[in-house]
Amino acid sequence: MARTTTPLTNTKIKNAKPKEKDYKLFDGGGLFLLITKRGTKLWRLKYKFDGKEKLLSIGAYPKIDLLTARTLREKYKQGLANGINPSEDKKQKIATKKKEEINNLNTFKLIALERLEKLKDDISQSHYKRSYNSLRNDVYPIIGDKPINEVMAEDIIKILQIMDKRGVNESARKVYHNINKTFKWAVANGKAKRNPAGDIAVSEILGKEKKKHYPTITDDKGIRNLLISIKEYQGELSTKYALLMLAYTFVRPSNVRLALWDEIDLNSKQWVIPAKKMKTKEEFIIPLSTTVIKLLNDIKPYSSDSPYLFPSSKSKTVPLSDGALLGAIRRMGYTTNEFTPHGFRAMFSTIAHEKSNFKYDVIETQLAHSVGNAVSQAYNRAKYLDERVELMQWWSNYLDEVQE
Repeated sequence: MARTTTPLTNTKIKNAKPKEKDYKLFDGGGLFLLITKRGTKLWRLKYKFDGKEKLLSIGAYPKIDLLTARTLREKYKQGLANGINPSEDKKQKIATKKKEEINNLNTFKLIALERLEKLKDDISQSHYKRSYNSLRNDVYPIIGDKPINEVMAEDIIKILQIMDKRGVNESARKVYHNINKTFKWAVANGKAKRNPAGDIAVSEILGKEKKKHYPTITDDKGIRNLLISIKEYQGELSTKYALLMLAYTFVRPSNVRLALWDEIDLNSKQWVIPAKKMKTKEEFIIPLSTTVIKLLNDIKPYSSDSPYLFPSSKSKTVPLSDGALLGAIRRMGYTTNEFTPHGFRAMFSTIAHEKSNFKYDVIETQLAHSVGNAVSQAYNRAKYLDERVELMQWWSNYLDEVQE
C-alpha cells in the first residue's frame, strides 16, 4: 500500500527550523521543501522522464510560496504528460532569455553609436554630426532597435527607398555607406555575423550616381569681383580671412575651418594637414605663398590666443561653423548656382590646367587627387614638392595680379 503524504501548510513551512543536517518536507506529487542546515528553504520537484528519476529546482521560499509551488508542480506535470522534460524546458528558457538580453545590447543603434564614438577623434566635428543626424533621422526609426544580426538587406533597402521617394537621393547614398561601414566594423569586432549591406546593389535602387559639379568662376573679371567682395566683407573677421585662405590654397572648406596654428610652419613656409583631416587619409603638405604668409601674419593678432587659425566669434576655443563661409558668400550676393566655398577648387583646377605650364600630375597632386598607382602616388608626393611650391606661388601671383 502506497504511503500517504500529508500536504504541507503555511504554518508548518514557517515553523520549520534548521537542523544539523538538511531535511525535506513533502507536499505530495514529487514536490518537497528542502530545509538546509543554514535555514534556507528551497522548493524541489522530483519526477521521472524516459524512465529516469530527475530533480528540478523551482525556487526559494518565501519568494515562491506554497500556492505558487503547487501551481508550478501542476504546470510541469502537464508538460510531462505532453512529453516535455521540465529541466530541459527550463534550460531552454534561460538560454533564450540570455540570448534576448545579449540581443538587447547588440542593437544596430547601440553598435552604430559605439563605432561613431570610437571614430570621434579621427573625423571632423561636422562629419560626426552629419553621420549621427542621418542615423538618428533615417536609420534608427527602421532598424535602430533591431538586434544587428536580425537586420536584413530588405530592411536597408526600405530605408533607401523611403529616402529616395523623399527626393534626397544623395543623402540616401551617404546613409547606405554609413550603414555599410557600421556593419563592416561590427563584423571586424565580433559584434555581427555578416554584412547584409554588401548584398545590395545601390545603383539598382537609387540609380547611377551623378557626378556633382560645384559652381565656380573662371573668368578674370569674375574672380576679381569675388576677391574684392571678400576683402570688403563687413562681417566676422575670421570668416573674411578664412575665405581668402580658401581662395589661395583651394583646400576643402572643412580643412580651412579646422586649421590649427600648430599645423603651420612659417619658417619652412608649409601647412601640414594631418591624415585624419584629409579625405585621402594621408598627411598633406601645402606650400605657403608670400601672400598667404602675409595673410596669416595679419590674422595672428586676432586668433593667436586660439588653437584655430579662424576661430568662431562666439568662442576662441571652437572653429568657424559649417555655415559661416557659405553664409558669407550668400551675403555677398552669390547664389547657390553661381558660387560656393568649394568652388575655389574647381576655379584653380580649370585655370591651372588651361593657363599654367605645370604638369597634370603636379596640379592634381596639389589638389590631393590620386595620381597613378599606389606606389607612384607616394613617390609623386615627394617628387613634386618643389614644383608644387612653384605652383602655389604661381597661383598666388595670378590672384594678386587679377585684382590690379
